[in-house]
Amino acid sequence: MKAINFLCAGALALGLAACNIDSTDPGTAPPAATMAFKSGAKYEYSSYHTDPSTSQKQDTSSRIRVWTLVSNSATVQGRSGVAVYVDSVFQVGGVFAITDSVYLQQQSGSNDIYRYASLIPELDVSGVPLFDLGKQWMHEAKLNATVASWAVGNVSDTLPIQLNIPGLQTATLGVEDNVDSSRVENLTINGTSYATTRTVHRLALTVNLYIGTGSFAVPIKLPLESIYRRTWISADLGAIVKEEREAKVLNTSYSGSNINIPIPGYYSVMTRVIATGN
Repeated sequence: MKAINFLCAGALALGLAACNIDSTDPGTAPPAATMAFKSGAKYEYSSYHTDPSTSQKQDTSSRIRVWTLVSNSATVQGRSGVAVYVDSVFQVGGVFAITDSVYLQQQSGSNDIYRYASLIPELDVSGVPLFDLGKQWMHEAKLNATVASWAVGNVSDTLPIQLNIPGLQTATLGVEDNVDSSRVENLTINGTSYATTRTVHRLALTVNLYIGTGSFAVPIKLPLESIYRRTWISADLGAIVKEEREAKVLNTSYSGSNINIPIPGYYSVMTRVIATGN
């Protein structure tokens, strides 16, 4: 039985298709809250990745990150009033390097928080874009919500790799993000307690095979296990203060071929408020 490890598949020609879905369960409106996006706010984080097979911490991935709010009214990818955090990392040897930016927006007149990011960034954790599913605006959380259910978005990526499946024209990896639940939870950061909104996202993944001849192709959907990610957002700090993404090796098979997709996990927690901004 042939096994294919997607993360070792080599260079991939990507065919990207994405759409945003935002259908929030109305329920009872939670108490109003406003994100405190204050210029100059600076927060320290501890982060690391976990092994797909064992869920154990990968020590070489440990980093101390610093988020600095450099703008609270930027325009990013068609949205205005966006808070832009510069995400920096102190690399080994004390060399300082900026690695990424974090984009958050609160929808006017609501508790809805949006984030511009990839649905599943761990597929690009190595720095080599084997599975660059692309970034999009996502409905990340509803502040103070204790009941929540909505579709965040979905994306698929064409995978032109060699599979020992007769008649296979192409294969895609699909990811769909749905919020399952939300609750208010207090977190202690360096001795101070902050109220946060904890949101649970369920990432449903599928491998889609298109089998046929000529212009005729029959789609075959191979569901994979879901992966959960959780975020804790503090309105008082105007930031995500904790984030967890589950590590898992996803497996499926078809016509004698095993397909294995190892996805590292991720853990990040705010450890210190360096500056509250103004």
